[in-house]
Amino acid sequence: MPAPDGETHARILDADAAELARCATRLRELSARLRADPATPGWLFDALNAHITSCVVASADLAEAAARLRASVPPPG
Repeated sequence: MPAPDGETHARILDADAAELARCATRLRELSARLRADPATPGWLFDALNAHITSCVVASADLAEAAARLRASVPPPG
């Protein structure tokens, strides 16, 4: 199977960036629900925050890569 062209690859990167953004949202929602439970250990919030940060950073990096890839693809024609 041939490698995807630049625009296709950029769309794939954008889709991955969007999925990571959705993951960060779900983790934030989970963290908010757990905060309501006094039995939840504090270290769990640290772990959740680290994962949320990782998702947000990776999402931004993939979106930037997609934008740069699009900028480097010559226009059709």
